[in-house]
Amino acid sequence: MLHLARSRFLLLAAVAGLLAAPPPGQAQVPPDEAWRTFETEHFRITFPEHLGELATRTGDVAERAHEALSAGFRAGPRGTIDIVLTDHVDVSNGFARFSPSNRIVLYARPPVDHVALAYFDDWLEQLVVHELAHVFHIDYGGGFGGFFRALFGRQPFILTFPGSNVPGWVVEGLATWYESALTTGGRVRGTYHEMVLRTAALEGRFESIGRAGGNSPQWPGGGRRYIYGSLFFEHLLERHGRDRMGEIVADVARRGGLTPRVLGVSLTSEWNAWRDELHAGLEHLDAELARFGPITEPEALTRGARQGLHPAVSPDGGSLVYVRSDGRSDPRLVVMPPAGGDASTLTRTNHLTPFDFLPEGGIVFAQREYTDRYRRYSDLHVVTPEGSVRRVTEDARLAAPAAGPGGDWAVAVADGEGTTGLVRVDLRTGTIEEIAAPAAGTYWAYPAVSPDGRWIAASRWSGGRHDVVILDRNGGSAHAVTHDRALDFAPAWSADGRHLVWSSDRTGTPNILAVEVDPRTGAPGAPRLLTNVRTGAAFPSVDPAGDWLYFSGYHADGWEIERVPFAPDLAPPAPEPAARFDDGASAPTAPAGAIPDTLPASAAAAADQDGPADQDGPADQDGPADQDGP
Repeated sequence: MLHLARSRFLLLAAVAGLLAAPPPGQAQVPPDEAWRTFETEHFRITFPEHLGELATRTGDVAERAHEALSAGFRAGPRGTIDIVLTDHVDVSNGFARFSPSNRIVLYARPPVDHVALAYFDDWLEQLVVHELAHVFHIDYGGGFGGFFRALFGRQPFILTFPGSNVPGWVVEGLATWYESALTTGGRVRGTYHEMVLRTAALEGRFESIGRAGGNSPQWPGGGRRYIYGSLFFEHLLERHGRDRMGEIVADVARRGGLTPRVLGVSLTSEWNAWRDELHAGLEHLDAELARFGPITEPEALTRGARQGLHPAVSPDGGSLVYVRSDGRSDPRLVVMPPAGGDASTLTRTNHLTPFDFLPEGGIVFAQREYTDRYRRYSDLHVVTPEGSVRRVTEDARLAAPAAGPGGDWAVAVADGEGTTGLVRVDLRTGTIEEIAAPAAGTYWAYPAVSPDGRWIAASRWSGGRHDVVILDRNGGSAHAVTHDRALDFAPAWSADGRHLVWSSDRTGTPNILAVEVDPRTGAPGAPRLLTNVRTGAAFPSVDPAGDWLYFSGYHADGWEIERVPFAPDLAPPAPEPAARFDDGASAPTAPAGAIPDTLPASAAAAADQDGPADQDGPADQDGPADQDGP
């Protein structure tokens, strides 16, 4: 039963104590909301009043995750774990901390437009499991940490929390592994992490075990901890037993650091063996890809972009614009010749935003701004070819705009309260008209308006399937372009409206697909495979003349802008989605099983709970990545 705490004092204390400083660059949780709190067996959930339904589900998901982790990992921490659910920033993220108490902050935004995070069946469940795994991990003190915690309390020291005395790939890899092992989604099941490691191996940039736990401007930045850590744990536990994670954590707590004692082998030697296995598997990569057609060798147009995303050629064919974040300056819209060459900055942006051209040469894009001291929302802006920026909406929480043919309106994604919808925005007045109402269990991303304004293509998540669909201009259901477990996203129309292109990982590698669309009925034809790359391809567009297909190509240094000739009539048929996308297939499995349908029976924990009652969680461990790019 849920118990609503009505004491104003308790609420104010909870809010003041829980709303700790967020990760850098994100807004402080606002104290001026109408905050409410209820308690479950193991959790105290604090939330704004308007998120009541989502908070109730959070409590249910957290309890089921707690039972699953207790059965399959180790005994949970003593005392109540605080969870704050908030909707004050248009970012998909979460974090957990251990001092002065175990607490988790969850941002109520589904990561449906994030290529690294979008493989989920329940985004909230996945996020809760990830952050709660941090708490279970770092909280365990063992005899070593328990002794010093009894002396110094919950001070954030290595002595009091020996679980923090491990490389970053252990901390984030463990939580990311559990987010997949205890749910039916997660990053270990998706293709993004595999793409990063495959490319690093192909291009001679596979990280050593000593570098994989770090964070630097060098790609993949802080993501290396999640990527290398989760898939290395998958390798380790597959080889040594999926019930060993609790033993590893207990050994760290007893000895104050990571040792080879539990597994009986050197982690460095295991890492090198894992790396060698990955390299050996690549010997047959070209033969495997040849099953789908000729291997694509794109023409590279940029170098050092790091995150070069959303390339598109202007309607007059005179320039190529893309979003760039090279790790040395702010994200920005960059203009360059369509065939490559010198680039210039059109305008700075606050994140890696999709955009669209307007007929007169301007660009409509989204920008996250602080609307007050605490809230950071996304609104539409228009930039002229000369770089002058005009704000279109205020506090509307809109993203990913796609312009209509006349340039006076755009379709955009509307965020808020844990879901998304589609709206039409008058770019002259900022007036907003709903097209697809927000609904639980349906999330929208990357709308694209056909050149004649008749159809709207978009990415839609529903029932665990992330597909491309075509709607009529008023949001009425028209046609499903895909219907499978593969990740299909970011559709774009050719200038003549005959073809729709998008990115899909149905082969196991992100590639670009296309269908021919009947302009009268909106009905799509059979999909064709436009690229067959070794690494990855995403965010496609076709130039106005219909000669070139532009996209973001993945490499060991990040995403670069590339192109190939656009020839859909000559492309091979797209294969059926790989067997890994069959429901329930190719899943990492924790000893206790997944949590969505039924919980495992309680089992003995892998480690004894021998610390004092005042236990802790992770210091400042970010969960799923910020929404700023893949």
